[in-house]
Amino acid sequence: MANKKVGKKSQAANDFLEPKPPIDVVPTNTCSGRAYNNGAVSVAFTLPAGSPPATSYTVTASTGQSASGASSPITVTGIAAGATPTFTVTATNASGTSAASSASSAVTVTTRPNNATGVSASATSANTNTISWTLPTGSATGGTALTSIRITGSDGSSYTGISPSATSYAANDPGVTPGSQTYTIFLSNACGESTGVTTNSVNTTPPFFPFFPPFFPFFPFFPFFPPFFPFFPFFPFFPPFFPYFPFFPFFPPFFPFFPFFPFFPPSFTPPPTGGGGGGCTCGYCWRCSVCCPGRSCGC
Repeated sequence: MANKKVGKKSQAANDFLEPKPPIDVVPTNTCSGRAYNNGAVSVAFTLPAGSPPATSYTVTASTGQSASGASSPITVTGIAAGATPTFTVTATNASGTSAASSASSAVTVTTRPNNATGVSASATSANTNTISWTLPTGSATGGTALTSIRITGSDGSSYTGISPSATSYAANDPGVTPGSQTYTIFLSNACGESTGVTTNSVNTTPPFFPFFPPFFPFFPFFPFFPPFFPFFPFFPFFPPFFPYFPFFPFFPPFFPFFPFFPFFPPSFTPPPTGGGGGGCTCGYCWRCSVCCPGRSCGC
């Protein structure tokens, strides 16, 4: 009986004592969706056997952040990305607050990455804009490695699956309407995606379409040569960019000095220098323009 009375008195006395220091303090990084530099760690703990009950607990990080709650676990937020804090816990009741627990093991805090810097966009060819950026380094990646890059255009275009080590991307969008465009770059890691940063405005270069007049089928791209062309040896030169100028041939500078020469058929014979008046000379009849040796000009 005596022992039971002593036990009752001891339990009653515990009701007027502060709790013992918590034990088994275990921190767990919880990074999903956490904004850059706003890391969160969930800290679990227990009260040792025989401790007076506690009504609240306070968890403190070695980096200075703290949080309170009525039970385990308690989440501490606002910790910088890449930090490696340890944690202690105190227990409180109406009689007071316990001493701090032993420090936990360290945990690496991770968050979503910071944005890329030095972003720019420039029109490099028809319907193609080149987007450039500088990747964050160190803890600016959120305390963990980047996993991918995504780009969206103000025209509704989207480019995914870009290598996490890339620092530029050629955005080709055949359906883009020529005009002002901007691009937003998002970086991702295991915790999520950055808030995104937008480039300068760039005017997308429209594609080039050569003009073909209505009479094109009748005048494709060959210059006109008179009927004696087979006897005219000059051929115009078409430079390498011919496909873009399909019906205007290029004539070298010497062309004006290299005209075509008319063709005279063999039947034409100049008038004889002697004989005159339609007479026959050397067998030629000037009137008939034929050779009639030994015949009169009447042929």
